[in-house]
Amino acid sequence: MMSSGLFLLPGLAFDKGGPAVVLAYCMAGLIAVPAMLSVAELATAMPRAGGAYYFLERALGPAVGTVAGMSTWLSLVLKDAFALIGMSAYLNLVVDVPNKPLALLLIAAFTVLNLVGSKTSASVQLALVAFVLAAMGLFLVAGLPGIPSGSGTLQPFFTTGFEGLVAVVGLVFVSYGGLTKVASVAEEIEDPSRNIPLGMGLSLLVSTVLYTLAVLVAVAVVPAQQLRNDLAPIHTAAEAVLPTFGVFLVVIAAIAAFSSAVNAGVLAAGRYPLAMSRDGLLGPVFQRVSTRNTPVAGIIVTGAAMGLVVAAFDVAAIAKLASAFVLATLGLVNLAVLVLRAAKIRSYAPGFKAPLFPYLQFAGICIAVFLIVELGALALAMVAAATAVAIGWYLAYGRRRSNGAGAIYHVFERWGRGADHSLEREISAAMQSHGLRAQDEYPGLIASAAVISLSEGESFGEAARRSSEVLGHRLDLDPDDVTNQFLETGSLWIQPSERHPTATPIAFFDGEEEHLVIARSSTGILIPAHWGGRDETVNAVFFLAGCSSQAGRALRLAGELAAYLHSDTGQTMVHATFEGEVKSALLPELDIVQYTLLVEMPAGRLIGHRVGDLKPPQEVHLEAVRRDGRVLRTTDDLVLEADDQLTVIGPSNCLPAADELHGILTPT
Repeated sequence: MMSSGLFLLPGLAFDKGGPAVVLAYCMAGLIAVPAMLSVAELATAMPRAGGAYYFLERALGPAVGTVAGMSTWLSLVLKDAFALIGMSAYLNLVVDVPNKPLALLLIAAFTVLNLVGSKTSASVQLALVAFVLAAMGLFLVAGLPGIPSGSGTLQPFFTTGFEGLVAVVGLVFVSYGGLTKVASVAEEIEDPSRNIPLGMGLSLLVSTVLYTLAVLVAVAVVPAQQLRNDLAPIHTAAEAVLPTFGVFLVVIAAIAAFSSAVNAGVLAAGRYPLAMSRDGLLGPVFQRVSTRNTPVAGIIVTGAAMGLVVAAFDVAAIAKLASAFVLATLGLVNLAVLVLRAAKIRSYAPGFKAPLFPYLQFAGICIAVFLIVELGALALAMVAAATAVAIGWYLAYGRRRSNGAGAIYHVFERWGRGADHSLEREISAAMQSHGLRAQDEYPGLIASAAVISLSEGESFGEAARRSSEVLGHRLDLDPDDVTNQFLETGSLWIQPSERHPTATPIAFFDGEEEHLVIARSSTGILIPAHWGGRDETVNAVFFLAGCSSQAGRALRLAGELAAYLHSDTGQTMVHATFEGEVKSALLPELDIVQYTLLVEMPAGRLIGHRVGDLKPPQEVHLEAVRRDGRVLRTTDDLVLEADDQLTVIGPSNCLPAADELHGILTPT
């Protein structure tokens, strides 16, 4: 976010709103909160590459998805074109070249850079951000104390009234357009449920504070006539508060920020046509990638569009248009959250949920529409024209080629429209990227799982019936009700691997724990399409009974299971001889051993003890107790009884022999 909004825009915004531009930056940051929270929710529900377009197309369908894809792409094109004008302005401080020709030259350079596949590494990006923050920290430390004696003025604060302030808020909103970029790499983020909302929240907070204070310094120390329409306002302010070396650092920081932001912007924008082409909304030429894995057509079109924007519009118009399309995109993001929640898709289980639903989302949509109108006739006309072109393109081209329907049809299903149930499978598969949380008991789920083997010729219906009998016993439910929940109501499905085909139907029940039954067959199990499959044959079916109140946890557990099944574990598990081998294959780094607590054996000394009183070694875990045909989780209050089968998991060198178990578990 820290590029044009910080180093270029304040001078243009001051011309429109006077000293109130300081408040405008702060207000724009607050107004971005609903969109930030909605993006965080969507990214933790569907941690897939593709960014805002991926969410919007899946939520609102291909028609609105076409509008959203083009709007998001245009917002990136405009934002990056605006940043390049700012970069050329700061380079002009070193090299005397007219702004527009230099900006066009920079566009060509960044386009070529992305075509050859050069991507700034994460460590370099981090170093650039750290340098920018350090330079701006120096600027603020030197500038804030000098505000009372500065050459600028904060009076009269509201020189253009309330309407002028609102218009400036819309203008500077482009400064927060980078909020959606993190969503495009959600698939690569470790523990996205925690790190996406935390990272976005901290980024917005730091950026808002930095913008507001930096603009305050610029307004207070630079004379109004000099600041108005200045394309390098932070440099001008730095000259008033810093020595020559400090000014040099600020200029280098600005160029570094522009370079980082533009390169990331071209990288992201060039992949939007690729994603839309894969969904059938653009021609197949955009799916072609070079030997360096770069989408050539998308990058070339992006570079050409940036050049056209720079050549056709002045810098103030580009700023307005960029803000308008950023606002349009974030308004649609808020709408997507409303639709996905209303659709009640069971696999939509975000790791982070935006608070104050639906009021926050409605507020975000209304604010976006209001600010676009306030930006003026040009911005409104361009957004309307882009929307009309996108809808026309979808009707003429995309409607016949797009396969998806979007979550919005689930909302309208009661009106007779056909819901796209394949979306549930896609969203549930996306949860594989979530990763487990500390409280997710994957080893315990595997340790307590039941394993059944199907004879040759036994159908999927028989597998479901036998599995439902086991689950019904554990859940204290009628097996027919369990079968109905898995089959008749259309449970969720995750199919992770074509090499070792498996299926994981997930159904939700009341309760506090997940239960798993593994049905396997060496000859294959045909899953009929009317039971949630695609008439495919699989080697094993994992019937996962999740908790209705913890849908996200069940999907994370299923995703972890899918990760193991994607490897050679799948083949090992199918051909294993004993139940222990099946479970060990799903826990390749650990061994599973069952110990029977017989009165006459040394392990019998554990009978009568609470599980919470036992103190196993750190690497050893007590995962389950099988008692009278039931599998119990090892809660602290569970008292061990005679003939219990105790399931223990740990590294093979840490698991004791049966006659030594009491020695490592009996409390002292």
